[in-house]
Amino acid sequence: MFALENILSYTSNNIQIIGIFIAIIGGLVATKLLNAKIEKDTLKEKLDKIKKEIEFNKTKKSGKEQKIFLKKKEDYMYYIYDKIIEKNFDINNYEDYGLTEEQRLSIIEEIKEIISKALEIFKGKHKKSEVDNILKQNHIQENTIEHTIYDYVGYETGDSSNSMSPFGTMLPNLSDIRMDSRFSSLQENLEKRDLNNRIDELDEILKWKLIEKEDIESKLIAISNNLNVKNDIILFILITIFAILIPQIVLSIYPLFIDFKWLKYVFAIYSILAFIFSMVAMLYYIYVLFKRIIKD
Repeated sequence: MFALENILSYTSNNIQIIGIFIAIIGGLVATKLLNAKIEKDTLKEKLDKIKKEIEFNKTKKSGKEQKIFLKKKEDYMYYIYDKIIEKNFDINNYEDYGLTEEQRLSIIEEIKEIISKALEIFKGKHKKSEVDNILKQNHIQENTIEHTIYDYVGYETGDSSNSMSPFGTMLPNLSDIRMDSRFSSLQENLEKRDLNNRIDELDEILKWKLIEKEDIESKLIAISNNLNVKNDIILFILITIFAILIPQIVLSIYPLFIDFKWLKYVFAIYSILAFIFSMVAMLYYIYVLFKRIIKD
């Protein structure tokens, strides 16, 4: 049994058998890595798509919220502009129109600035009946809150154009009568309700998209944590070196055994032990791998 030819033949057969198992293990590791990469790439692509959808819906929601804010701001400006000149004015004494105190203070500052500019226009002596012409001369756009405030300041600072009746009483000039045509139309109310409904819908969409995003991110983390091929590669390298490479080198220099007879016994024992440990390790690895696959 311990004839040199038998040892060399036995070792050569062992190398071939171990090589087959190494190829199987290499294939399993490569398949594992490839499948993980495909799954990660698919999840990353889906995650990028969901992130874009989230940003898109956030932008849409922000735009509609801005429209709601501008509508509230306009309504609040129409409501409050003629009240801020009152003595001891306090915004907390009036409705808030769903605006924060900071937003209302900002709006009030804006109204004060408009009033200040209007006072510059109407600082000269003028009659109330001349207000419309003065606004047109200064190119103040009609049907805007600015026009309403300018108009208000003009009438408040203007002189009356009253005339004397035949009976000695003062008659009001019809041109001095200031009409406020501002009102909330049914269409405006429907538009506001539609905007609020769309915001609620977008909130629901964003809620589900964020859940999807978290789910995909958790799956990516799980794949990264489970994809630990460090031990697989170490096993692959050790078996390749000690059960294939070293015996193959020995086979190529076997003439040394002719001069050192005891070396063939060392090599025979080494070859047997390397084969046994390699086969046990590889069979255990394959068992654990398939057990993990079945569990997953």
